[in-house]
Amino acid sequence: MVPEIINSSIDIQQHFQYIDTREKDYIEEAKSLFNSGFYSYSMLAIWNAAINNLKRRVEAYSVELWSTVVKDEAGRKKYDKTGETITERWSNVDDLILIKGATSLGLLNPKAGKSLEMINWMRNHASPAHDSDNRVEREDVISLILLLQKNLFEKSFPEPGHTISTIFEPLKTTNLNTEELEILKDQIKSFRTLDIRTTYGFFMEIINSGNEPSLSNIINLFPTLWEFCDEDLRKVIGVKYHNLVLDPNSDDSPDKGAKTRIFEQIIRLNAVNYIPDGTRARIFRRAADKLRTTKNTSYGWHLEESAALNINQLGTSVPSVAFEEVYQEIIAVWCGNFWGRSSSHTNLQPFFNDLNTDKVRIITNMFLNNERVLEELSQRKPKDEALELLRSLEAKLTIEAHKQELQNAINYISRL
Repeated sequence: MVPEIINSSIDIQQHFQYIDTREKDYIEEAKSLFNSGFYSYSMLAIWNAAINNLKRRVEAYSVELWSTVVKDEAGRKKYDKTGETITERWSNVDDLILIKGATSLGLLNPKAGKSLEMINWMRNHASPAHDSDNRVEREDVISLILLLQKNLFEKSFPEPGHTISTIFEPLKTTNLNTEELEILKDQIKSFRTLDIRTTYGFFMEIINSGNEPSLSNIINLFPTLWEFCDEDLRKVIGVKYHNLVLDPNSDDSPDKGAKTRIFEQIIRLNAVNYIPDGTRARIFRRAADKLRTTKNTSYGWHLEESAALNINQLGTSVPSVAFEEVYQEIIAVWCGNFWGRSSSHTNLQPFFNDLNTDKVRIITNMFLNNERVLEELSQRKPKDEALELLRSLEAKLTIEAHKQELQNAINYISRL
């Protein structure tokens, strides 16, 4: 079956209403080349038509949002809004970046996106410009053009009036009041999955740049958006922070404060667990160091309480690589010293609430072998707190051998 788009009897401009004159010329060229047996050249002409059509769709929807979703892609992505022609405006944008951004925004059907990626591969490996054993055949062209015909050229253009950019335009210029924020929260709740992803990218860009009043408005709206984000989308903010930690020079914000703003947002969302393990371990180790410093400070209980509140804000997702380093300081503060203990234990309680069997066994072993944990347990008050903690962990164990390990630790501490 020959696609209608290269059928010599079809009036392209009349039959496909979403193409312009330039695209018609490319398609007519493709028809002529196809009918003459120049299949690879025909495919290149279709590529030109598709890319031009895609550029127009992005411009009809929102170049600003397209720029947001491709911001972290490697390659040229600088759209020139001052260009007089579509060629000038997109001259510094790689075609594959255009395709990725349009697919992310839902302007390009994923099947059409993969078709264009395949054509791009053929341009580089199987076109007339490259000698190859895998030349483009008639059937290759037909199959790819059929996909583009149904999933690109026949699709209507997006409506420009109901874009994410338009909906959130007011937050860029005005400090929104409670009622206005509630309207936007309700708008978020009505979004499709694709709208949620686009809004997420838009919000992240504002947090990165730190411009006011946009930032203050976004801080109020982000928790509502977060409720509708899937796990993969939630990981984005953690990876962004991780990358800024590893490469501070990647911070392109005006004040170079993106890392701090993103971490603050992670804390507000209780999302530290979405930071990759290596960077998360660093964060918890620093918080544990503060506990250690305050524990060793004379008359420093108020400092302990502050340090405990600090680590409490991080949540309990301590990575395994730093588990013992962090928990030895938590336990040391929890048990206190000769004089007793501060109220820090109330902020440290969550770290013992959801322990699984493996972590309970690690803590049990720490009461037998960890010098920092054992440091003050010869004193009556810290010993009593340690025993109470160990006994509270028994309910988390099922296997008798594990319970016996715990009892051995209790007996050991009791004899100190």
